[in-house]
Amino acid sequence: MIMKHYLMRSIKDPLNLIMCIIFPSVMITIFTVAGNNATDGGRIINGFNVGATDNATFNAIFFMFFSGMIVTDYLYSEFRTDLRWRLMATPIRFSKFVTSAIVASMIVTIINTIIVLVFSRFVLDAYLHNIFITSAVLLTMGIFVTLFGVLCFMLIPNKGTTTAIIMAFAFLQLLPLQFNMIDPTRGVIGVANFLPVYAAGGAMMYSGGMWAQFVDGNFVGVFDADMTRALIHLGILVGYTVIVAIAVAIVGRTRKI
Repeated sequence: MIMKHYLMRSIKDPLNLIMCIIFPSVMITIFTVAGNNATDGGRIINGFNVGATDNATFNAIFFMFFSGMIVTDYLYSEFRTDLRWRLMATPIRFSKFVTSAIVASMIVTIINTIIVLVFSRFVLDAYLHNIFITSAVLLTMGIFVTLFGVLCFMLIPNKGTTTAIIMAFAFLQLLPLQFNMIDPTRGVIGVANFLPVYAAGGAMMYSGGMWAQFVDGNFVGVFDADMTRALIHLGILVGYTVIVAIAVAIVGRTRKI
């Protein structure tokens, strides 16, 4: 019942619908249309839009940080206010409220991203890559962004500061796009690939190909699938997730949260 409460509360929240589903879908559409109108964009390969594929993959993953902040709203509003004492006074273990809020946030984060990717596939003709790797990425990234929010909650007393830190961390990961640091020709693992967004996006892209390849600004085709690179990128993401999970466990036990 507690899990269902947090789950339905998240799904019905208008802010969740606007910021985590509508906004990323609109942004992906805008970038795709702009690419279609450009001289080097709008390429259709085997019925799939290459520009839409690139935009959908990385933007859907990036916006998971927005969804991941759902858990911080719960944690700050309910577990750092007087409501905390009311919850602790119930016959239900307090930890069950906290765990239910965290798991519900993970589930909604993954659902939001699936909706955005499905929209991109059937409306913008994006390619969804290898379904197994994509599923692993969504699951792992959903856990990572949620636990990252939980860790920030444990270490930072102010919700506004936590929101600013999470958003700054998310947006800073977009900088490599400005310096062409995610070009697959830069080797098996480039600097940018050690950032969560690119580790996740790279795993999806390499697992199914359809990554746009340009030479001197001119589109020359797409990269074929490379499962070795895909698994390396997925491994990086899993590594980050394990590290954050361990940090949450240690801090939570130390502070008895």
